[in-house]
Amino acid sequence: MKSFFVAALLLISTVAIAQCFIAIDKDTYELVDNVNYTLFNNKKPVYNAVTLPDKLNTIHKDIVFDSIALSRVDYETFGAARKNMDSVFYLTKKIFYLDEVVIGSDNKKQIVLGETNRFVKRRSSAISDELVYGLMFRNGTPHDYVLDKFAFYVEKVKVRTAYKVNFISVDEDVRQENFHLLNPGEVIYATDTLYLNPKDKNKIELALPKDFYLPSTKKMFVWVQLLGYYDEKGNSIVPEKYDDLTKIKFQLSNKTDYYSRMSDGGRTLPDGGHPLTDFIANMNVMLNHEYITRFFKTPPKSALVAPAMVLYAHKPDSKPMNVVKKID
Repeated sequence: MKSFFVAALLLISTVAIAQCFIAIDKDTYELVDNVNYTLFNNKKPVYNAVTLPDKLNTIHKDIVFDSIALSRVDYETFGAARKNMDSVFYLTKKIFYLDEVVIGSDNKKQIVLGETNRFVKRRSSAISDELVYGLMFRNGTPHDYVLDKFAFYVEKVKVRTAYKVNFISVDEDVRQENFHLLNPGEVIYATDTLYLNPKDKNKIELALPKDFYLPSTKKMFVWVQLLGYYDEKGNSIVPEKYDDLTKIKFQLSNKTDYYSRMSDGGRTLPDGGHPLTDFIANMNVMLNHEYITRFFKTPPKSALVAPAMVLYAHKPDSKPMNVVKKID
């Protein structure tokens, strides 16, 4: 939904000198640049250009045209009659294939699902006993993937921590252009109780059970659940300082797979703070949309982050007859 600021600015620009527009990704609400667009009049091309990065695209008032077509190799071609033109064009991405990364000298190809980018200081977040945040993993290929292991990155652990990792089925609920919600489904697989010990830090790897599949074109949500903190004698404790809580590192992100609850400013707790929202929203979609509609630009790279979590997988040699853990 375009803000009043955007609508007013575009209206002024259109009336004064030209017709203005921007092109954005229909799913992620990121600005799409380097889009070829052609203006037609009576089915004949009269003007060609390429969309600008982080700027409004203007069509001069002296150009006579009755329709427009936009194209980019990784997006579906979009066309519209001039009388139906809006100031924002929503482009649909074509089916794409995940890159496969070969790791080590193993004979089978090890596929990395997720991102491995630079960590962002001061963005680490404590794990919780309820679902507060996590990461969506998508299989956007024609192949089923066998999941081998899961890895996540933590700040230096201060207190012995019991936890487990939950893999759940999910649906995405697109309420508005900038408001994608997560609908958690059933638990597909959860680890047994695991422990992080003081001085553990950085990469934590967990082997996954055999026949754990992420089928073609499916998605799965993963979150790390706190089960408790313990002192040196094994007694259950509650750390008094926030710095003593066990935290997952966050990294720069090029994707929109990070979902989280937010502080609910409409409600106030007895101590003056604010509780978390009941809903779980796609944080980077919201941020992308805010920048696009207000400032006609993408957010700074440092603002788009996600939990540092990775899944390792491989293609099965043949499709198994019996699958123990699979997303339906």
